[in-house]
Amino acid sequence: MFCTKCGAKNPEDATFCYKCGNEMYTDKTTRPMVDDTTVTTDEIVAEEVNPLIDFWTNIVNFEGKMNRHNFWVAVFIMALINIVIVAVSYGTETMILWYLYDLFFLIATLSASVRRLHDINKSGAYVLLNLIPLVGQVALLIMLLQENEVDKKKVVDDPINNMDNKGFYLTAAVFIGIILVILLPLLLNGTL
Repeated sequence: MFCTKCGAKNPEDATFCYKCGNEMYTDKTTRPMVDDTTVTTDEIVAEEVNPLIDFWTNIVNFEGKMNRHNFWVAVFIMALINIVIVAVSYGTETMILWYLYDLFFLIATLSASVRRLHDINKSGAYVLLNLIPLVGQVALLIMLLQENEVDKKKVVDDPINNMDNKGFYLTAAVFIGIILVILLPLLLNGTL
């Protein structure tokens, strides 16, 4: 069994982590938080899943939830991989690899978007806002950037995952800006 606080491996019968002293939870009990709200251990474990594994293993799973951190990490990494595949495919003139990747990426992104919308207590049908040019896509992007209620109340000791909304939006804006700077000249020249 792994500690939910420090991640250290402990014996199955341990009641406290040998490394940090955190109380171990073996069943689906609830743990009180600092502000008197409770979170089940299922919610804690769900946040510790590798974002890429969660993204690809649930490719056709439109049920459940996906937190904001896992969603955006997976989408950014997979978008970068998409750019690399396009560059390799374009140079070798074998675009079939890119088409196959984009098909799987589209399906995985749709299911992850639906699960992300469920995480902020919205219907998965809001993913259909993508069909409305520009306005619908911006509205969906704003929804996907929102934080759920549990994350707003959670106290996190990890400074990397404890990014406030301002820092997160700034990071997302920088990433989108970099992509636009790369793609805009290609679009204007008509090479893309």
